[in-house]
Amino acid sequence: MFSLRKISGLLATCLVLIICCSQNVHAQNGSVRGVVLDTGTQERLPGATVMLSSRDRGTTTDANGSFRIRNLQPGTYQLEVSYIGYETATVEIEVISDSTTEIEVSLNDNFTELDGITIVGNRQGQVRALSMQKNALNIKNVVSSDLIGRFPDPNVAEALQRIPGISIQRDQGEGRYVQIRGTDPNLSNVMINGEQIAAPEGDDRTVALDMIPSDILSSIEVTKAITPDMDGDAIGGSVNLNTLSAISDERVINMTLNTGYNNQVVQNSPLLGQGSISIGERLGENNKFGYLISGSYNRSNRASDNNEMEYDDGELDVLELRDYELTRERLGLVSAFDYRLNDETRFFLNANYNYFSDLEYRRRVTLEADEVARDFKDRLEEQQIFSASAGGEHAVVGNTVLDYKLSYSYSDQNTPTDKEISYVLEDDSGDFIEFNRNNPDYPQFSVSSSADPSTGVYNYSRYEYDEFADASEITTDRHFTAKMNVTTNFSIADDAYGFVKYGALGRFKKKDRDVTENIYGYNGSIGFQSILGDFEDNDFLSNRYANGIGLFPDRSGVSNFFNNNQSDFELETEDSIEASGEEDYNATEDTFAAYAMANIQTGKLSSLIGLRYEYTQVDYTANITEFDDQDDLITPIPSVSDKNSFGFLLPMAHLTYRASDNLNVRLAWTNTFSKPKYFDLAPYRIIARQDQEIELGNPDLDPARSTNLDFMGEYYFSNVGILSAGVFYKRINDFIFISNFDFQEQGPYLGYEAVQPINGDDADLFGFELNLQQQLTFLPGFLSGLGIYANYTYTWSEARLTTEGGTDRTVSLPGQAENVANLALSYEKSGFSGRLSLNYAGAFVDEIRESSSSDRIYDERYQLDVSASQQILPNIRVFAEMINLTNAPLRYYNGVSNRPEQQEFYSWWGNVGVKLNF
Repeated sequence: MFSLRKISGLLATCLVLIICCSQNVHAQNGSVRGVVLDTGTQERLPGATVMLSSRDRGTTTDANGSFRIRNLQPGTYQLEVSYIGYETATVEIEVISDSTTEIEVSLNDNFTELDGITIVGNRQGQVRALSMQKNALNIKNVVSSDLIGRFPDPNVAEALQRIPGISIQRDQGEGRYVQIRGTDPNLSNVMINGEQIAAPEGDDRTVALDMIPSDILSSIEVTKAITPDMDGDAIGGSVNLNTLSAISDERVINMTLNTGYNNQVVQNSPLLGQGSISIGERLGENNKFGYLISGSYNRSNRASDNNEMEYDDGELDVLELRDYELTRERLGLVSAFDYRLNDETRFFLNANYNYFSDLEYRRRVTLEADEVARDFKDRLEEQQIFSASAGGEHAVVGNTVLDYKLSYSYSDQNTPTDKEISYVLEDDSGDFIEFNRNNPDYPQFSVSSSADPSTGVYNYSRYEYDEFADASEITTDRHFTAKMNVTTNFSIADDAYGFVKYGALGRFKKKDRDVTENIYGYNGSIGFQSILGDFEDNDFLSNRYANGIGLFPDRSGVSNFFNNNQSDFELETEDSIEASGEEDYNATEDTFAAYAMANIQTGKLSSLIGLRYEYTQVDYTANITEFDDQDDLITPIPSVSDKNSFGFLLPMAHLTYRASDNLNVRLAWTNTFSKPKYFDLAPYRIIARQDQEIELGNPDLDPARSTNLDFMGEYYFSNVGILSAGVFYKRINDFIFISNFDFQEQGPYLGYEAVQPINGDDADLFGFELNLQQQLTFLPGFLSGLGIYANYTYTWSEARLTTEGGTDRTVSLPGQAENVANLALSYEKSGFSGRLSLNYAGAFVDEIRESSSSDRIYDERYQLDVSASQQILPNIRVFAEMINLTNAPLRYYNGVSNRPEQQEFYSWWGNVGVKLNF
C-alpha cells in the first residue's frame, strides 16, 4: 500500500511538473473579459458559466460577476453564457492579437414563465448561491440570504441547521454550536469572509454562532471537502459567513422591522423586537467605488423550565429544579468598501462587529438525601467579535494574478456581573429526602417521616445561609493574519487549460482568561425568609411538581442585601483565591502555512491536486491549585509553563466530471486535522490530597488527524433547485476525549483518581446524505406554487480508545448523530410565500465516561416551525413566523433514555414584521 508520505511525494512531483509547464506555455495572442448582468435589475451575476462554443473551454464569473479568458488565438468565437434560472445567451466575439476584447452580457430570467409565481425578489439570491455551488471545484453547500430569510432563523446557527449534514447544539432554545457530518463542533472551522475569527469562549476553539445575526449575511458556504488554499484544521468542514457587499450599480436600501411574543416568559415582558437596515451602491466613473453598510439589532426575553438529575450506580442521587429568565441582545454591524482601479486591479476593506449579551436569572432548588439547597444567580455575560481585513488583487505579469490580505480579529467574553447566593436546609435525622422514580422524567420528592415535623422543602424559615459569591471573568482572543496567493492561468490546448495557485500564510494568536471570584461568609441576623421576593412560577414544568420551585429573592434582592449589609459579610480568602486562579491561563499560538495546487480542465473533467503544509507552535502558562491533607489551599499558587509544536503535510485531490450542463459528479480525497481545545492544552493541575484526586490539562496532546473520502452527485433544476446524493468516509486518528484513570506518574500523586484529556486511538466515520430543493412548477394551476425542501443525512462511527488505566472501549464519536433530517413544504404564488418546516436531529454521545451505561447522551429532537409572507407593494412585504410549535426540549440522559440528566423546555415564540426594499 502507498503511505501518505509516498502519495504526498507523488503529488508534489506532479505539481512541480505542472508549474514548470504552465510557466513555459507559449502565450496566446489575445483575451476576452467581461461582466454578466441581469437584464431587468442590471445586477451582476456571480457564478455564471462562460464557455466558448464548440470548445471545451471556459470559466465562471467571480463574486463581482466578472470573467476573463486568456490565451486565445485571434479569430471569431461564439461565447455561451448560462446561469441557473436564466435563458442561455450566445454572443459573437472577435479576439485580436495582443489585445483584450471587452464585452457585457445580459441574461433574461425564466421566472416570468412561472405564471403567477412571484419569484424574482425571493429567489435571485439562491440562484446565485446554487450557481456558485454548481461551478465550485470542490464539494460545498452554498445558501443565500434569500433562502435564510424564508425560514424563521434569527441567527447563523439556526440557519445552518437547514443544510444537509448539519445539526446544532442549543442553549435556551436557540441554536449555538454547529456539528458537520457527525463531528464535534471543535472539529470544524468558522470564518467570516474567508478568514478565521477569534473565539470568545475560554475553553473552546469553536465560535458560538447564536451571537451572529443571519440578516447581515449575503450567503453561507459550508465546505465539506477543503482545498489546499484553505485552512487545514477542518476535520468536520469549514463554515464561511459571507457578509453583505455592494454588487449593484444602483443604490439599494433594505429594511426589516418586526416584533414578537414568547409564550414561556412570565415575569419578564413577553414582547420581542428586531430591526435591520442595509445601504449600498457603486459610485464614480464606471462605478469603480462600492460601499455597503448594514446593521441588525435584536432584543428578546426568553425563559425555560428545567429539571436535572445525577445518579450513583443507576440510583437517583441528586434532583435539581431550575427556572431561568433571560434577556438577550444581539447586534451585528457590517461595512464593506472596494475600489476597482481597473479591470486588473482591485482593493478592498471589510470590517464587521458582532455583540451578544445574555442577562440570566436562575432560581434553583437542589435536593439530596441529606440536604436541600436554594440558590439564586444573577449573571450578565457579554461576547463581542471584531474582524477587519484589507487587501488587493492585481494582474501582474501576463496570466498571473497576485492577491494579498492583512486581517485582524479580536474577541472577548466578559462576565462583569455574576452574583450567586445560596441557603441550605438540613435535618438532624440525617437522610431526610426521599425520591420516587415512578415517572423517571419527573421524579418526585418527599420529606421522610423520621425528620423533624417542622422540616419542609417550602418552610423558608428553616434555611440557613451557605455562601455568597461575586465573580467576574474576562477571556480575550486576538488573531493577526497575513497571507498572499499567486495564481497563474495556462492553456495547453483548446480543451486543456487551468491554473496553478500557490501561497503562504502566517497567523499569530494570543489568548488569555482571567477569573476573579470573591466568596463571602455571613455573620448577620437577616434570614432567608426576609430577602424573599414575590416571584412564583405557577406553571413550572406544567405543574408536574405541586409547589414548583417555590419562592426566591427577586432580581434586585440579592444585590441590595449584599450592598446594604456589607459589614456583616466576611471574605473567605482561601476559597476566593482557589476559585480565582484554577482556570486562569494565557497562551500564544503561531501558525505558518504554505501550499501549492493546480487545476486542469480537460473536456468535461476538472481535476485539482495540491499539497498544504501547516506548522503550529503553542506556548501556555497556567496554575497549579493544590489542597493539603486537611483540604486547605496551599499558597502561593504556582504557575507553570509548557510548549508544544506540530506540523502537518496535507495532500488533496478533487475530481469533477460535468456529465451535462446540469449534472456534476464529484470525488474528493483530502487530509485535515483539528487542534485541541485551548484549555485542554494548558498545563493546569487541580490536586486534592485529602480525596486523592487530580485534574490536569495535557500540553502534550496531539491534534486529531483525518483522511477523508467524498463522492457526490448533483443535478441542478432549471427552475432553481437541486437534487444531490453523496457518501463520505473519515478515518480519524488521535481523537481527543476526557479520560478517568489512576494517575501513573511517579511521585506523591501516584494512584490518585485522575481526569485528563488524552488522545484516543482511531475512529471510522461513514455516512451518506440526500438533498432535494425544487419548486413543483410542472404541476397544474394552483398546485404549481408548491415546493419542497428536504434533506437527510445518515452517519455511523466507531471510535477505539484505550484509557491510561488500560481499559479498551469502542464508542461512537462524541457529536455523531445517526440521523439528521429537514423537511419543508412551501407555497409561493401571487406574492405569497409560506413554509412549514420540520427539523430532526437524532441522539448522540455528548460525553464519554467510564462505560456506555453512564455516558452522557444528547437526546433526539424534533422542532416544527411555520413562516409566511405576502408582497403587498412592489417594495413592501409583510411576514409572520412561529417557532418551536412542538415545544421540543433540550434533553440529556445517562446511558439509557429512562435515566434523564437534564430536561429543559421553552414553549413557542413568534414574530411579525415588514421588509422594505428600495
